[in-house]
Formats: sequence, structure tokens, C-alpha cells
Amino acid sequence: MLFGLFQLLSGKLHFGIILGWLAVASIFVYFVLNMLVGRDGSFDLYRCLSVVGYCLLPMVIFSAVSLFLPRSGPTIVVIACLAVVWCTRACTSLLIVVTPHAEEHRSLVAYACGLLYTAFSLLVLF
Repeated sequence: MLFGLFQLLSGKLHFGIILGWLAVASIFVYFVLNMLVGRDGSFDLYRCLSVVGYCLLPMVIFSAVSLFLPRSGPTIVVIACLAVVWCTRACTSLLIVVTPHAEEHRSLVAYACGLLYTAFSLLVLF
């Protein structure tokens, strides 16, 4: 809700987009993790949705900070990259802890999470 509120304060009405992307992205990460782990893991969709939503917090902080920064320039792009790396690292670490059989596939999980949080950062930037 705060992510949507900060986007609303910047003049963008993205509540439905945020909710839709979060649901679709969680299903995507759930599908990818279950395909990587196989039948050895017990990974549920609600757990995936919780982890992906919890790791969106650095993006919420970035959205709040972007209210006070100029829209063009390298500063906001660097902060966006840092937020994406922070979100991706946190989400990957939590997903690997929750699903211990996915340790050898850490880079594939990080790639999926990186794509997800890059999309959210682009939503803030543009």
C-alpha cells in the first residue's frame, strides 16, 4: 500500500498494476522454484507471495526517496540499481533458506528475482 501511495504522490496511479505484477511475479517465481527443486521441496504459493512482498520493501524506500530527487540524471538510476540489487539479494537469500534444495540453483533464482524487481524499479522511474 505504501508503494502505491508513494507512486500516487508522484502523480502516478499504479495500485492495480502493482497488485497485478506482484501476483503474476509471485506465481512466476513459485513456478520457477518448484521446477528447480522438483518433488524434494515443500514450497507453497502463499510463502512465495510473502517472501516476494516482503523483499519489495527496499523498492518502497526507493519510491519514497524518488519523490525528492529529480527525475532525470544518474543519481536516481544509481539508487534504482542499488534498490534492485538489495531486493534481489534479499529475496534470493530468503527463497534459498525456505527451499534448501535450491542452493545449487541460486543464480537462476536470483535472475528471476532480478527481473521481477527491475520491472518494479522501472515503474518508479517512468
